[in-house]
Amino acid sequence: MTNTGDFRRYSYSADTSYALKAFDNVRSSAAPAYIPEKKKELKVRENVKRKSKNELLQEQRIAFVRVVAIVVSSLLMIAMFFGALHTFAKKNELNHEISNLQTQLSVAESENTRINSELNALVSMSMIDQYAVDKLGMSKVQAQQIRYIDVAQFKEERQAAALRILEEGKQ
Repeated sequence: MTNTGDFRRYSYSADTSYALKAFDNVRSSAAPAYIPEKKKELKVRENVKRKSKNELLQEQRIAFVRVVAIVVSSLLMIAMFFGALHTFAKKNELNHEISNLQTQLSVAESENTRINSELNALVSMSMIDQYAVDKLGMSKVQAQQIRYIDVAQFKEERQAAALRILEEGKQ
């Protein structure tokens, strides 16, 4: 069985320089020599130049301004973090409220559909006939109960009666 390195070595078997380079690699199992690094020594230098009181006060002011800036920026970042957290909580709360309202809406729509179908069943002609017969004690109209009125004659009689009333009212 050959590996990639063997294949390359044998594929260029005509090139002697390549074959010699293959034997140049020396592999040793010995661990490399440990060379400890030199540690840097800290040197303390004395401050030969003394600062005046004004310079010290100036440095204190600068340091105080930096501390205040750091504290203010930290407080601002904390406030922004809690503001974002509050916004996410409010959004989550509103999403739950919307889903609850949508659920209530779908329940109300299904109830509306049920009531409308019940109303349509109550308003049907067969239900009206049944109610009239059972509850009100009515019966269906028979042929001898139907009376036909001549509309033209009825109008003439009404007009004549209206004229008589007007004449009597004048006298």
